Amino acid sequence: MDSGSQDYHLEAAISKVFASEAAWYVTDEAIQILGGMGFMKSTGLEKVMRDLRIFRIFEGTNDILKLFVALTGIQYAGGHLRELQKAFKNPTAHLGLIIGEVKKRGLKSIGLSTPPSLNHVVHPNLTESGALCSKSVVLFGEAVESLLLKYGKGVVEEQFLLNRLAAAAFDTYTMAVVLSRATRSLNKGLPSASHEQLLAQVWCYEASERVSENLGALNSGKKLDSYSKLGDIAKNVCTSGGFVQANPLNL
Repeated sequence: MDSGSQDYHLEAAISKVFASEAAWYVTDEAIQILGGMGFMKSTGLEKVMRDLRIFRIFEGTNDILKLFVALTGIQYAGGHLRELQKAFKNPTAHLGLIIGEVKKRGLKSIGLSTPPSLNHVVHPNLTESGALCSKSVVLFGEAVESLLLKYGKGVVEEQFLLNRLAAAAFDTYTMAVVLSRATRSLNKGLPSASHEQLLAQVWCYEASERVSENLGALNSGKKLDSYSKLGDIAKNVCTSGGFVQANPLNL
């Protein structure tokens, strides 16, 4: 904020959600490893968990922030598509924009387009990881545009899809963060540089896999059918005010 960044609200939202969910995951895993509830009671961790349950109340804001991140990305793409619509209404005055867009989409359709390179900002040891981040950025942009063309303004109601889009945005952003930090350590020759390089490489690989999976779900017929059924299940539960099916023991 002090340096004049205009998108700090997005970075803050992603950082808040990512950090709080990571804290919850790590704490839960640690308790399981150390013996579960019995260990908790014998060591005073029960009080810690009570505090964490209070912390968990604030986790409800995470879903809202995820939607905020997804819809912000969509808003930018929507603006670009509106520019194209205006251009096609007066093609003579916007010939350069139209030709550039047609060329870009034509190369993409035959597989000749290449994602933007991060080689000028990441350390040479992280070139492959940087390429994974670049690819994720491109996939995210394509997914957003596809959703807008398919659903238009109605995309705000497609929360199953927006959740996957937000997850991809989170993973792509965190890839950029770890690349930046590891590059700094490598450039400075810090003692932890080789370790940070390993962390960055593993994170970028796994995050890019999740990005491909989440964005791939947006156009998967089977996934979309599953989301539709999940929506129907939720409606049934809300209508019934609880379980729809009877208890098998009739209790």
